[in-house]
Amino acid sequence: MKKPASCAGCPLYGTGEGFVPDELRDGAAVFVVGQNPGADEEAQGRPFVGKTGQMMESKYLKDAGLARDSISVGNALRCRWNNGNDLPPIHQTLSRDALAHCARAHLRIPDGTRLIVAQGDYAAVQLTGGTVSDGDKSTGWRGYLRPCVIPQTRRPLVEPWVPERSDLPVLLTVHLARLFREPWYTLPTRLDWAKVPRILKGTWPRRPPRFNLVPPDTWPEVFAFDTEFWHEEGTAPTSARLIRWSASWGTGDGETCVVEARGSVPSRTRLIPRVITQYAPADVHHLARMSGMNWRDEVWDSYLIEDTVWKHAVLWSDHPHDLNYLGSLYSSFNRWKHLADAQPVLYSGLDAVGLLEVDQALERELRADPHSATVWETIDRPALKAFVTAQYRGLRTNPQRVKEVLDQTNAAAEDATLRAQAIAGWPINIGSDQQVAQRLYEIEGLGPKRTLR
Repeated sequence: MKKPASCAGCPLYGTGEGFVPDELRDGAAVFVVGQNPGADEEAQGRPFVGKTGQMMESKYLKDAGLARDSISVGNALRCRWNNGNDLPPIHQTLSRDALAHCARAHLRIPDGTRLIVAQGDYAAVQLTGGTVSDGDKSTGWRGYLRPCVIPQTRRPLVEPWVPERSDLPVLLTVHLARLFREPWYTLPTRLDWAKVPRILKGTWPRRPPRFNLVPPDTWPEVFAFDTEFWHEEGTAPTSARLIRWSASWGTGDGETCVVEARGSVPSRTRLIPRVITQYAPADVHHLARMSGMNWRDEVWDSYLIEDTVWKHAVLWSDHPHDLNYLGSLYSSFNRWKHLADAQPVLYSGLDAVGLLEVDQALERELRADPHSATVWETIDRPALKAFVTAQYRGLRTNPQRVKEVLDQTNAAAEDATLRAQAIAGWPINIGSDQQVAQRLYEIEGLGPKRTLR
């Protein structure tokens, strides 16, 4: 389709061909915005009719409780630049100018739209001013909400942001075409789309609960524990200076405390509390000092210390394990990890209650996956103390034995590479996730054996 006159002046005008208009429905609650049309879209003159659109209809719209004929669909850029699929990098001025021009000339948000699903960085930049990746291709703003800045009705945001009735929220997620190249993003992306019904109902995200600024009298039976500290680079972890700590034993008002370093600490009961941490080496010695214990043995005898990084790694070894990513999957709150400097008390409290929600979800998944639960309970959890100790004071090793094991490992890796290349019939790199995934998923036809619950 020939580009309309309003496209003139766009830096991506090119040949003046390949225009694909949005498909809008007044009254539809959801508007799905992608990147730019592909060859199938150009041939038919409609957005999302190619391979990506078919996948969206068959899987992701169903996850969201939607159907193609009940939504609006479109793209941030409505043409195929140079008659191809490649676009200039998102951070280049060329891209930003093209997005701004296309929005002015062609973007219309239909009446009745209550949520926009932005697939990929181009849609995210045009609609919110920020990106999905935010400098990190694995986490960033994926799975979270931001307000739409079109039309320009910006106002000060109360963070973590929860939409008001007059707001138009934008759910940021990866572009579905990316899943053909990086299929390991399938599970978090499905969880993103599964949030759509909750966003429309106003049940996600929720506002933070009220935090206490003093701790409970005694430690709860189960609690998430997090610390903020200053650590000089190059010094031992145990030299870190505690600034504040937070703990959460529930998700309601008054079930999370944020306490400055000099504040009082709860006393112990006869019970051994289960303590949930996010990377235990950062927190265990602070817990030990607060409790008047040494971190080598006494704290481990008095608390059952767990680590969501390790627990999630048992379940999903090839995924990121940082709290921003885990929060995007499991938390009831919108993104908060950008608030460390602006609102440190709120940040600390949400770290604790968000961590508690993450652990509750991981516990459900372990119960549904007995094999992973066995690995966690018999291997990883018992090894946690040795791992923390190694981080604090180093780990005594036998150099000769280490060399022997490395040689064995390297030999096994070389053998596996040769066997894989013989099977594939070409020099496949088994260290490349993309090459291995393409072979397993697209050629061998393998699929995931477990889903998030």
